[in-house]
Amino acid sequence: MALEVARVLPSNADILDVGCGNGFIAHHLRGMLGTTVLGLDVGDSTAAQIDYLPYDGRHFPVREQSFDAVLLCYVLHHAQDARLVLNEVSRVLRDGGLAIIYEDIPSMWWDRLVCRIHDRQWRGRTGPCTFQRERDWRRTFAVAGFDIVEERGLSRWRNLAHPVARRFFVLRANANTRPRELRPEIHPQVAQIYLDQSV
Repeated sequence: MALEVARVLPSNADILDVGCGNGFIAHHLRGMLGTTVLGLDVGDSTAAQIDYLPYDGRHFPVREQSFDAVLLCYVLHHAQDARLVLNEVSRVLRDGGLAIIYEDIPSMWWDRLVCRIHDRQWRGRTGPCTFQRERDWRRTFAVAGFDIVEERGLSRWRNLAHPVARRFFVLRANANTRPRELRPEIHPQVAQIYLDQSV
């Protein structure tokens, strides 16, 4: 997956990996691109040695316009309000930045069954999953002010333990609808890593 993401990014892109889990995608991206990659997730730490910050699942503890790309690998269906997360993505992206999104798609009965099982496994940790079909994701992205730059289906057999239809989206924030919410609070670790770069 990291190789697939690296192909759509410039080599000097600063990347935010939201819902980074164990951190290994961020770790591999940093190695491949030789750039800054910061992981965010709701846990206290990651298995991989990466720059990492815990967050509340709603507001990214980073400064606006800090990143060239935001990665959400199978994360949005865990959000109770995907538009809130997408507003945060738009807030932290620099002009021309990209959002790279992977999602499970409940296209047919088998996919819906796998998504239902996934929902039961995660419901206690993240709340009910909000899986959508690709047309509904397109509408969600448009309402949140994003244009789709690239979209393609992915094989359900990428993960034999979770065989479901998948979709890969590359989005760019539409400059006319981009929110400009200023948030002065910045996590102290982020201040050290990122504020020096913006001076």
